[in-house]
Amino acid sequence: MSDASQNLAFAIPLGRERVSDVIAAQLEQAIRANELEPGDRLPSEQNLASEFGVGRTSVREALQKLRALGLVETRKGLGNFVKNSQAGDPLTEFVNWTAGDPASIAQLLEVRVALEALAAALAATRATDGERAEIQRLASAPPPSATDPASVDALVAWDTKFHMAILTACRNQVVSRLHEVLIAELTDFRRRTLTLPWAGSRSAQDHAAIAEAISRGDVAGARVAMANHLVTLYFEILNTALSDGGGDLTPAPREALV
Repeated sequence: MSDASQNLAFAIPLGRERVSDVIAAQLEQAIRANELEPGDRLPSEQNLASEFGVGRTSVREALQKLRALGLVETRKGLGNFVKNSQAGDPLTEFVNWTAGDPASIAQLLEVRVALEALAAALAATRATDGERAEIQRLASAPPPSATDPASVDALVAWDTKFHMAILTACRNQVVSRLHEVLIAELTDFRRRTLTLPWAGSRSAQDHAAIAEAISRGDVAGARVAMANHLVTLYFEILNTALSDGGGDLTPAPREALV
């Protein structure tokens, strides 16, 4: 372990970015370039504020962002240290992902809610008895665990089969083809979100509610159940992005989506 207060030069460029984001970006760059190595102790908040020429509040916000990214940890009474970021940790990957392009993620999720809520409503009125039974069977299948890459693939396949069964049963080729356009991004969504510790069990509960509404031909109930399923994910992603400095991102109000 070494003290990283030596040989680092920081500067705040003029611009419209938040000061805390600029500080976090420069520290992150130093960490990823191994100028700051795992185990190194960062300069104190006061020293960092002096080096950057900013207030301690901006430094504190920057360090909070780096902790959320899994790059820095605080040791009580000792200070802030560069952390060994655990490769493949789903929570860290989720935070990194939402920080990347939150506006695009929001727009894609809004389209997904609209498409799949419509598909569920149409399936409630158009599905055959066999398709209703298949949707119920898929909803009853327990989610695989997601502790390694192979099981993540199994979890994604489990989720995809359920949603695709509904898209088939909706009997609307335009909806299905629009969904195909998004499928690559939707697969990425599933890989990043289904591996969160609580996601599999919650998705299973949501799937059961959606399947039950479709099974009894409840058009409005199927639409709302699917929208609620996806909107929960929408707000989880956007709240994470906003807490990480999501810029001018403005989430849609819940009543616009459900």
